[in-house]
Formats: sequence, C-alpha cells, structure tokens
Amino acid sequence: MNFELFSVQTLLCCLAFFFAGIVDSITGGGGLITIPAMLAVGIPVRFIIGTNQCSVLIGTGVAAIKYTKSGNIHLKSALITLPFALVGSYLGARLNLIVPVYYLKIFMLVTVPVIAVFLFANKNLGEDDHIDEKSDAAIFFRSAAIGLLLGGYQGFYGPGAGLFYMLAYAAFLKLNLVKATGNTRFVIAAASIISVSTYAASGAVLWGLAIAVTVFNIAGSYLGAALAIKKGAGIIRPVMVCVVVLLLLKLIFDFF
Repeated sequence: MNFELFSVQTLLCCLAFFFAGIVDSITGGGGLITIPAMLAVGIPVRFIIGTNQCSVLIGTGVAAIKYTKSGNIHLKSALITLPFALVGSYLGARLNLIVPVYYLKIFMLVTVPVIAVFLFANKNLGEDDHIDEKSDAAIFFRSAAIGLLLGGYQGFYGPGAGLFYMLAYAAFLKLNLVKATGNTRFVIAAASIISVSTYAASGAVLWGLAIAVTVFNIAGSYLGAALAIKKGAGIIRPVMVCVVVLLLLKLIFDFF
C-alpha cells in the first residue's frame, strides 16, 4: 500500500504517536491512542498492528534505557519476567487461534472496573519500594507468574498490557510505581523484538509511515520517562486512571 507521507493523515498519526509515547512510558496503554488514530485516517486494518508495533519499539527501548540509567528498574525481577513473558505471549497467540476473543472481552468488561475500584481504594499503591523485603523465591515465582500470565494476555488480546504489568509489579512485588514502570518498559521492549520481526517479515508494515511516526514516538517516550522519574506517583497515578477509563471505553465500544 502506498501512503502519502506529506499529508494531514501522517501529521495526525505523528501527533498520536507522540502522545502515545508519553502515555506508554508513564503507565503503558499508548496503543489505545495510536490504533484508533490509524483507523481514523484510513489505514487498512491488516497494516495497523504491524506498523504500530514497529513504530513504538525504539521509543519503548529509549524509555527503558532512561529508566535503567536513572536506577529506576529492578533488574532481577525484570530479567526473570522476560523469558516467561515470551512463553506466555506465544501461548496466548496460539490460544487466540482456538478461543474467540469475544469471551476475553466479556471477562475484561468485568475485570477492568474492578481494577478501577482497586486503584481508587489503594491510594498508596506504589508509593514506596518494599521489594527488598521479599525472599529470592518469592521474587522468582511472582516475577515468573507476572510474565506468564500477562505475556499470555498480550499475545491473546493486548490492549492495556503495559498498565497491567505495572500494576502487577506494584501490587505483587511491592515496587514503587516508577520502578514498576521501568520494569514494564524493559520487559515489553525486549519481548517486542520477536513480534516486530514477525510483522516485518510478513510485509504487514507501512515502512514510510512507521519511520515518520517513530521519531515522534521516541520524543514522547523520552519526555514521558523523564516526567515519571521526576514526578513519580504524582503523575503516574492520574495517567494510570485515564488509561483504565480509555481501556474500558474501548472494550465497551468493541463489544457493542
């Protein structure tokens, strides 16, 4: 497909990927911005996921590096999560071929409001870092479970996976929200390399558009990571709530 680079459609996509980079590097959920934007400007569905994945890979990597350099990542748990996330993603993708996404959407319509209530009820979630109080065995098994379950979700359906990773790190490993986000960016950046390679090899990427929006996504990702590191939970929590609302609206729209 030919796509005119110097056009209003491309500009709108660039802006969407810039703001998605900010959201992604703070909480995750940037796909809730980029995918509707690409649909709105008329990009065929078969090119959207591949182009989106390729376009955000470098931006996600930039955010991961920013968190790592600032010391806002718990490397042990992130490295444990990664291989299980890869396995989970593969299993989720295989399960998608067997079980209709319809049933997961029903489950998510119940689960996401519960998550919203959980966020409002636990106002101190992720304020402090208590992972050092966990035993090595607890860190291993909880990190592995996070990778397997959420990698499976990402492979099966996907939207909001970054947010769920961050919440899981904060709730089950007691990381503060900044480190939970740093771990999430690291795992998603590394795990995305495989899916990006698959999409690239299949020809499901609009490379001209992908290169253009990647520049904006990198800028947004760097800005978002810097804001999260500087402001901490003060900026992460409100963005997190917005992403939950966007995800719920998407689920309702898709379902009905």
